[in-house]
Order: sequence, then structure tokens, then C-alpha cells
Amino acid sequence: MADRWEDWFDDSERLLWKGSPAPGVMHWGQNILFTAFGTPFLGAGLVCAYTGLGYVFGMKGFGEIAMGIFLTAFSVPFISVGGAMVFGVWILDRLKASRTRYALTNKAGYVATSFWNRNMDVFPVLDDTRIELIENRNGTSTVYFHFEEKRDSDGDQLTSKKGFSDIGEGHLVYRLIRDLQAGEMPGPIDG
Repeated sequence: MADRWEDWFDDSERLLWKGSPAPGVMHWGQNILFTAFGTPFLGAGLVCAYTGLGYVFGMKGFGEIAMGIFLTAFSVPFISVGGAMVFGVWILDRLKASRTRYALTNKAGYVATSFWNRNMDVFPVLDDTRIELIENRNGTSTVYFHFEEKRDSDGDQLTSKKGFSDIGEGHLVYRLIRDLQAGEMPGPIDG
């Protein structure tokens, strides 16, 4: 990411608000659900790996060693997927606050992330931009201002939402966007 938000802006853009997701685990219910589904995968993978390694190190014959290698290799995807579902979701949820930054200007919303690579998403805020404010159960808010409508293979419509998630100043950001849409120029607010 750039050192300053202004390095990304057009000449006529002004920073109105900047912030980041609230620190800590934000999605307890979702994480518990992933953990519940991932535990059998992880358990099956570990049992399969244990059995396979038992055959390999038992060295009772070529057939058992080959079976041990197969079982050990077969267990790797189960351990990987199960581990990601059991532990990965919690780690990612905690890292999100330190790896994500948000900015709102008089023209667009910026979402900067830096996990494995750096990414900057820019979403224009226009007069007719749809805006949604969601009150999260953890005391934070999410402001969506970019919606993508797609159809799946069955013809059902799917909506992908993007915006500023898990922020403490959700009502303020929502009001800033509404003021921009009404033609009012709000002053900068440091989040």
C-alpha cells in the first residue's frame, strides 16, 4: 500500500474518513460453524495419517509400506482443509483488523488489504449508489456501497456486497455517504 491515502486519489479527491475493522474476533457464530464442520475433516485426516505412518514405520513388507504411503498422502487434503476450517478462520478473523484499511473520499470508497499480496479496491460513490447499513451483534457496523448482481447455474440471482465491514463508526460513515449523495460536502473526520 502507499504511504498515504492521497497517493491513490485523483487531484480533486479529498479524504473524508479513514478507519479499519475493529480488532479481535468479530464473527463468532460463523467461526464456530466452520470449526464444527472442519473438525471431522481434521480428525479423519489425522487418523488416516496416523494409520499410514504406522504402516510405513512398521516395515512389515512392501505392501504395507505402500499402503502407508498412500494413506499418509491421502490424509494431507483432509488435514489441510480441516485445519483451515478449525484454526484458519479464527486466525484470519483476528488478522483482518491489522491487514485491512478503509478510506472514504468525496468520490469513492477505498478498501486496502495486505494479506499475501497488497490489494486496493476502489468503489465510486455516485448519486444513485445503493447503500446499506448493517448493525452487527458485536457492536460494530458494516456499510455496503457496492453490489454485484450475478446469476448462478440454476438462474437464481446472487448478490455480492462490498464496503466497510466491522467498523465502529458505521452510522457516521453512512451519514457521510448520504450527505455526498445529497450534494453536501461534509468536512473530514478522522476515524
